[in-house]
Amino acid sequence: MVKRRKMSLINRMLLPIAPKTACRREAWVQYFRSFYSAADTGPRSGGWTRSNPNGEQANQGSRDLIRGRARDLERNSDILNAEILALERNVVGSGLVLQAKVQNAAGEDNEELNSRIEACWREWCRPGNCEITGRFSLSELAALCLRRRYTDGGILALKVLAGGRYQLQLLEVDDLDTSVPVFGNHRVVGGVEIDEYRRPVAYFIKVYDMWGVSVRSQRVSADRVVYLPYLTRPSQIREITPFAPSLGRIDDTNELIDASIEKERVLSHLSVVVEKETGTMGALTGLGRGYDPQPSEPERAAGQEPRTEILEQGTINYLKPGEKISTIAPAGTSSTVDPMVKATQRLAGSSVGLSYEAVSRDMSKSNYSSARQGLLEDQKTYKPQQKYLIEHLLDVIYPEWLDWAVLSGKLTIPDYFRNPEPYRKHVWIPSGWDWIDPVKETNANRTALQTNQKTLQEICAEKGKDWRDVLRQRKRELDLMRKLGLDSGLDSSEEALPVAENEKDDEEEDNSDE
Repeated sequence: MVKRRKMSLINRMLLPIAPKTACRREAWVQYFRSFYSAADTGPRSGGWTRSNPNGEQANQGSRDLIRGRARDLERNSDILNAEILALERNVVGSGLVLQAKVQNAAGEDNEELNSRIEACWREWCRPGNCEITGRFSLSELAALCLRRRYTDGGILALKVLAGGRYQLQLLEVDDLDTSVPVFGNHRVVGGVEIDEYRRPVAYFIKVYDMWGVSVRSQRVSADRVVYLPYLTRPSQIREITPFAPSLGRIDDTNELIDASIEKERVLSHLSVVVEKETGTMGALTGLGRGYDPQPSEPERAAGQEPRTEILEQGTINYLKPGEKISTIAPAGTSSTVDPMVKATQRLAGSSVGLSYEAVSRDMSKSNYSSARQGLLEDQKTYKPQQKYLIEHLLDVIYPEWLDWAVLSGKLTIPDYFRNPEPYRKHVWIPSGWDWIDPVKETNANRTALQTNQKTLQEICAEKGKDWRDVLRQRKRELDLMRKLGLDSGLDSSEEALPVAENEKDDEEEDNSDE
C-alpha cells in the first residue's frame, strides 16, 4: 500500500502566496513520483544502489575480489566448506554411471555391445586415463568441477589428444587472458571471444614459462573447450560465484567465533584481583602471574621492585592490611554465538538452495516428516546440478570419446562411422540417496509400482542403480537358492510391510505437531 505524500515544505510556503504555482509544482513532483516503495529515493533508501548495469558490467569490476575472498573462506571457513561438501556428496557422490543404449535390428538392447562400451568407458574413467595429469578419476574430476563452479564461479576443461589418448585438462578461470580486447571483428570479454550474438567463439588461455610467469596467450577454439560458468543473466559472459551473497556474513561469523573463543580463553585464565585502599589493583591469575606495576610509598622508598604473586591451586594466601579480594566474572559471548552460527548456516545454505540440516548436519530438531520434506527440497537442488554436469560435461565429451575409442581400436564397431548416432545412445545414472525410513519408502514404492505411478527403472535410478543389473542379479540369486534348496524368505503377498514401534512414535509425533 503506497502512502500519500505530504506537500513539500517549499510548496507549503508558496501555497498562501502563489497557490497556483504551488499546485503546479506539487503536480509536477507527483507526476514523477514512483508508485513503488522499492523506487523510493529518500533518506530511508540512501544506501540502496540506483545503478542498473548489465550482467557483465556488474560483475567484471568485482569478480576477482569476490573470487579471492571465496577461496579464502574455502580454505578457512567451516561453514562454507560444509556447503561445498554437501553439494559434492549429493550431486556427484560415487560418480555418474554410464548406461549404453545401443539397440540391435530387432529394436532390443544389444547387451553384448553395450557391455563392451561400458567396460571400455569404466577403464577410461580411471586415474591416469581421463585426465592429463593422471591425478583424477572422472568422478573426482566432476566433483572438482562442481567445487570450482561454486567457489570460483566456473572452470574450464580443455579437450586434448596427448600420446594418442583422448584426455581432459582442467584450467582455472584465472587462466583466461583478460588483457586481449578484440580479435578480428569480434569482441573479447574477459578472455572470451564472442560474436554478435554473445556466443563464445574462442578462449584466450595464458601460457606460462618454467617459472610460472604468463608470457603469452593462446587462442583456443570454443569446440575444444568445455566452459562451465555460473550464469544468472543473459548479458553475462563470464562467471560469478553463487556464494557471493553470503560471503560477508560468513566472514563476520568467523570473526565472532574467533573473538568468542579468545574472550573465553582470557576469562578462564583470570581469577581474582586485589583491591587496595591506596594505589592500583593487581591481578592474580590461575595460570600466570599478577603484579602491581606501582609499588606503595614505603616500598618505593625502600627501593623495592613491584610485587609479583602467584595464585596456585590449593594454596592459602594472606592479604596485606588494606587489601581485599574481588572476583572478576564478566559476561562472555558464548550465549550469542550458537544462535548466530545457526542463523548464518541457515541463511548461507538457503542462498544456494540447501536446508539448514544438510549444511549443519544437525538433526536434533527434526522428525520423520520434517527430515523427509527437507531431503525432498534438497534433492530439487541436487538434481539440476546433476543434470548440468551431464548435459554440459559428460554429454559433450562422450561422443568424442566414443569416436576416439573406435579409431584407436579400443572398441570394434565395423560400421560405426557410417551412422554413428545409434551407437551414441546412452543415459547417465547419478548417485542416489538413501531413504530416511526404509519401511515407509518401500511401502510407498510398492504402491506406486502396483498402481503404475512409477517404474522399476525410476525406483532403481533414485538409488543410483541400473534396473537391468538389479533384475539379473536377483535372478542369479534366486536360481542359486533353488539349486541349493534354500528358501528365499520373500513373502509373495502384496500386504504392506509392518511399521516398527519407533516409526509409529514418529507418526504420532507428526500428528501431534499438526
